[in-house]
Amino acid sequence: MGRAAVTGGNDPLRRRRLTHARIATMIALFVLALVLASWAPRVPQIKADLRLGDGRLGLALLGAPVGAVLTLWLAGIAVTRFGSVPVVRATLPGYCAVGSLFPFVDGQWSLFALLALWGATSSGLDIAANAQAVEVERGYGRPIMATAHAAWTAGALTGAGIGTAAAALAVPVGAQFVALGAIGLVIALPATWWMLADPVAPMTEPAGGKSGPELAVGRSEEVATAAAERGVRRRRGRRLSGQFAALCAVAFGSFLCEGVAADWSAVYLAEVTGAAAGGAGAGFVAFTVCMLAVRLVGDRVMVRYSPTRTVRGLAAVAGVGFAGALAVGTLPFGSAAGVIGFGALGVGTACVVPAVFSTAGGLDASTGTSIAVVSTVGYAGWLTGPPVVGGLAELIGLHRALTVVLLLLATIAAFASALRAPRPDHAVGEQCPVRPVAGGGTASS
Repeated sequence: MGRAAVTGGNDPLRRRRLTHARIATMIALFVLALVLASWAPRVPQIKADLRLGDGRLGLALLGAPVGAVLTLWLAGIAVTRFGSVPVVRATLPGYCAVGSLFPFVDGQWSLFALLALWGATSSGLDIAANAQAVEVERGYGRPIMATAHAAWTAGALTGAGIGTAAAALAVPVGAQFVALGAIGLVIALPATWWMLADPVAPMTEPAGGKSGPELAVGRSEEVATAAAERGVRRRRGRRLSGQFAALCAVAFGSFLCEGVAADWSAVYLAEVTGAAAGGAGAGFVAFTVCMLAVRLVGDRVMVRYSPTRTVRGLAAVAGVGFAGALAVGTLPFGSAAGVIGFGALGVGTACVVPAVFSTAGGLDASTGTSIAVVSTVGYAGWLTGPPVVGGLAELIGLHRALTVVLLLLATIAAFASALRAPRPDHAVGEQCPVRPVAGGGTASS
């Protein structure tokens, strides 16, 4: 089949291709979270099967984040070099297949190695899928990233439920991941044919048709403006560097908040508020459900109010809700307030990562590299947050230690001015083709 440029006069075809690519990206993010989240409920069984103590298990669990952080840069380079779609197709089968190796794990370091491999494949799929989402967003000329990440949150909820049910039914860990990996691969791999090929650099007009004097005049004019252009580029580079640093600060704060909710919500509800063991997990459930709900409407809200105002407003809501929950944490209704507080935290962080990735992908640097950088800083927040809270809890108690979340929310609000809505990419809509990868969509010759 041939590929035709989808111009402004062929809007139905262009919209259809963008819609297909958007669905394909959401499927990839859903599968990424589905398989990953199904792992957490099986950790206690793996710990018991391998006879690992808390310390040895903690070291083994570091494999996944270590593998992810070490390969994020490589994933960004690969996306820049080969495009997002080939990287999705290369990492998806490995990511879905790694879980089938769990039956061969026989100790701490083999578990570490397996999780490191899993983290490496997941980071490649994560970076490539988000880079594809940025390309789709450029085609639309409006935010779509929050909805895409809502698919990730939905996948996480589904995976956690499946993992919990499998643990209750004593399903072997290896069998669970073989089944989920096969389902994820069958669902996501065919959908990649709907994804958009990365844009091709515009062709430049050769100067061979000009005469000698005309060419000399043209070169003189270029030399005359070169110094001014270099000055503009330097000033713009400094501005973009400052904006990128602010994006990294926002990503760090948001990922750290998510890490705190994942690792400390149940402990807080059980030890500080006195929640029953069966209800201690309600805090993280509330966090995830509220995040999903906000992400489903987040794109429309950011279109209406701008990403900066949206993120700041939601961060303020989270700050008030979480501060209130901490204030009444030791009272009889502290458990209910704590669940509400973590739900508010989910509201406050829901649109942060989508807005950060959208803005980073729209900067002058390559999309894959930009997303890899902010993801690396974000993962650093995820890794350092729980230990920092734990250290503070040893010194001043967990109740007071969690006030660090309020500082993080204030940081997000302070640097939210770096966020911006995607600009319509006229090259995508009018001059350059919005192309599915080979075999996808309805192509005309």
